Amino acid sequence: MEGLRRFKTAALLLCAACLALSVWMLVHALTAAPMAGCGAGSGCDGVMGSPWAYVLGGVPVSLVSTTLYLLLMACLLFLGGNRAEDRSLDQWLWRLMPLLGGCIVGAALWFCWLQAGVLHLFCPYCTALHLAGCVLTVLILLRARKAGCRPAWPFAAGLAAAALFAFVQARTVPETVYDSGRTGAELPVFSDAELPVLGPTDAPAEITLLFDFQCSHCRRLHRVLPELLDKTDGQVRIRLCPVPLSSACNPYIPASGTDRFAGSCELTRLALAVWYAAPERYAAFWDALLGEDGGRTPAGPDEAQARARELLGDGFETAVADARIDATLRRAYELFGRTSTQEKSGVPRLVCGQRWLVPEVDDAEALLQLIGTEFGLPVVAE
Repeated sequence: MEGLRRFKTAALLLCAACLALSVWMLVHALTAAPMAGCGAGSGCDGVMGSPWAYVLGGVPVSLVSTTLYLLLMACLLFLGGNRAEDRSLDQWLWRLMPLLGGCIVGAALWFCWLQAGVLHLFCPYCTALHLAGCVLTVLILLRARKAGCRPAWPFAAGLAAAALFAFVQARTVPETVYDSGRTGAELPVFSDAELPVLGPTDAPAEITLLFDFQCSHCRRLHRVLPELLDKTDGQVRIRLCPVPLSSACNPYIPASGTDRFAGSCELTRLALAVWYAAPERYAAFWDALLGEDGGRTPAGPDEAQARARELLGDGFETAVADARIDATLRRAYELFGRTSTQEKSGVPRLVCGQRWLVPEVDDAEALLQLIGTEFGLPVVAE
């Protein structure tokens, strides 16, 4: 009995920790309540804000994990009673707990693969939950064997249930594009001297990309752009138009209690300063802000300023005072505002002619098909 008591104590502590994490992430999914270290642009924000944080098109996966750990908590609390009938109940619980453990381990494998292989983002809360859940499952399996039960088959059934969950989620994840629209307003256009362009200068079609340096979805798009341009075979060029999503400088972003993109105003000004002062060095600055491992926290204003000073040297102060920065930003805000509505104001946003779309980007070929469909461009994948 002493061994069972120690097992229950350890298992209940781990289960309570997992349940608390699951509930916290569920509250975040339902109310957008802030989580420490989960700010705009972070890997945590990117994972929890992705379509893979939901199943059946809108049910938070944290609701599923909360349900699993509640069931497991109930099993542990009822385990090891002193009455004769409790021994019969224990036999059922030693079958149910390995099954739940199989679900937990299977889900951990699935979501860790999604982070590493699909999203290329790292969420410390999700990973901590999966790790603690796997440790808890190992404890259950070892104790089940000591109790004379055979946990292999229930555990395998749990893995199969997790595989079914993964299949259902993959089939019900939202389509690549989650927002698109058309505007009748006249939109600002930019020259090659005003904003940088990716792709050949003689490409017949131009798409303007509106992005924020602290936006996790923008960082994911950054990784797809080179492959996308390769697949267009010189038919498309992409103009890079930074637009901070902070209400501190963007007049089209309403002020709220928490500015999730605080610092984006300074990052954008620094980027334009580097572009105007040393356009040949802009790619290095852009990569420093958007091209790092998606799991780390994006560069803040201090880090970005240090990088800009490194690139510009003694010309830094003159560059940041360039009057062209304010002029370009005014027109960038105008482009953002004229392709936004009260309900639709997300980035990254691709604008071509009078049409725009906000894609959920993981795959260059899928994005290319969207561009062809939404913008009517004659682009084809190789």
